[in-house]
Amino acid sequence: MRVNISLIYFLILVAASHGRGTGTINNRPLVKDRHGFFNISVQANDRLAQTLWVDMDGMESKSLDHNYVRVNLAFTFPLFDRTIRSLAVNSNGYLSFGNDFDAQFPARYIAPLMIIGKKYGNRETSIKFRQNGKSFTVQWGNLKTHRYGKHDRFTFQATLHENGNIEFVYKRIPFEITDLIDHEHLVKIGMEDLFYLPDMELMYYYVDLIGEPIQNSTIVSFKALPTCRSLKNCSSCVSANLSSKCVWCPALKRCSVSFDPSSKDWFKNKCQDFENATCTVTKNQAHSISEGIIHFVRRFYKQNPCTKFCSFFF
Repeated sequence: MRVNISLIYFLILVAASHGRGTGTINNRPLVKDRHGFFNISVQANDRLAQTLWVDMDGMESKSLDHNYVRVNLAFTFPLFDRTIRSLAVNSNGYLSFGNDFDAQFPARYIAPLMIIGKKYGNRETSIKFRQNGKSFTVQWGNLKTHRYGKHDRFTFQATLHENGNIEFVYKRIPFEITDLIDHEHLVKIGMEDLFYLPDMELMYYYVDLIGEPIQNSTIVSFKALPTCRSLKNCSSCVSANLSSKCVWCPALKRCSVSFDPSSKDWFKNKCQDFENATCTVTKNQAHSISEGIIHFVRRFYKQNPCTKFCSFFF
């Protein structure tokens, strides 16, 4: 098979990342997170699941308009190389962030069990959530999929911690989740984010855990790793030894990856020009690569048409 050198070069330049993997149920890493944001593990453990399960008995279910409700977090949640202060809780088993709260098929989400399709109307699902200033937990109770009648109900939680860690805890999984998958429905477990270029949106991060052993009392843990955004000065930024190359932007006084996915200001201030710069270099001396890369991306798009989210990434 002939290797497409242009495609490889393109993927390296835009720093897109996609991780898939197989694993065990013994708390070992499941997904090779090549972008270096998380250590991901899974285990089935009754005692730990009971400890992590947040008791919401006695709380009233939330009323959701249009299948979702927006929530302001009581803390700043670090996710990838961005910070999040608000998100949307969707009755179809996922949290969304960014600007596609009401999108039919979201592209920026945290999904303990996303189920979207005409068979899966979830008005019967009990949605509860609570936060304490350091964590935010959502519970989806009795999520019905209409596949196996009254026995077809899932109950699970997702918890976001202020340090960036995420936990999925599954209390009731009545059958194999892969049994829900067909050509008419979208079923996902994992996370996804987009990467912004001027006038473009590309897949930035994608982890899919469908097919992993999810059962009653299973815990999926995403342990956040240090990121460029956590570095607060130029010297620590440019000398960092992380999975992603860190770049210090003098105009914003911010450390991030060479293409910051969270802010258009990154491009407006030409921060990507400093990818190979040191802390003593001036802006006029910085090696500018942005216009060449953007031109390359646009040319590649014309030669290789794809959907908005570029299926060739995975």
